[in-house]
Amino acid sequence: MDKTELGRAGELALALYSIVSSDGELQLFTPVADDDHVDATAGRRGGVPAIAIQVKTAREVDRGGLVEAKADYPAGHVREHPAFLYAVLLLPSVSIQSAWLIPSPDFNRIAYRNTAGNREILEFRGDPIREDRYSGFRIPPLEIGPRLLTTIDTLQEHIPLHAIGGVAGLMLAGRRPRGIKGAGRTMQSGPQPPLPRLDFL
Repeated sequence: MDKTELGRAGELALALYSIVSSDGELQLFTPVADDDHVDATAGRRGGVPAIAIQVKTAREVDRGGLVEAKADYPAGHVREHPAFLYAVLLLPSVSIQSAWLIPSPDFNRIAYRNTAGNREILEFRGDPIREDRYSGFRIPPLEIGPRLLTTIDTLQEHIPLHAIGGVAGLMLAGRRPRGIKGAGRTMQSGPQPPLPRLDFL
């Protein structure tokens, strides 16, 4: 798989594990446009999205036995909001082997940082087995759904709907917008507006 295919596989795996492990109580949506580092939003079934998630997927560990992932932003515009999370997945095949769920304030605090020109790069390097700076965020894959529900229920502030384009900018995870042959339901049919920038600063 190339990088794009692996990323899409990770998003689908996250959706599958979330729905199955929450017994359908967690509902995931995919932004129609992927312009703001948001791969999915999630909320309780029947409710509006409460959290936004950026999914990072690795197929294998590096030579040091670590899972690597990077988040790349314009300098000075790193996303930070308690309801914006990173999901880092080790996906060697069709099953998630290791998973981390990290709120963006924690990710931004402990990730390694580099700059390249006018870009700021946050680097995740987590051990899937041993204790390290990320081990407090490592969870069994079948706890992804319950852990996301707990996050939703304990947040004092949910993700602002306008920051993810409103419900018109979302579709159920794994489905395609109308206008494409064989497509499923979207939150709203017809042309979709582009998502605004997510500057949670």
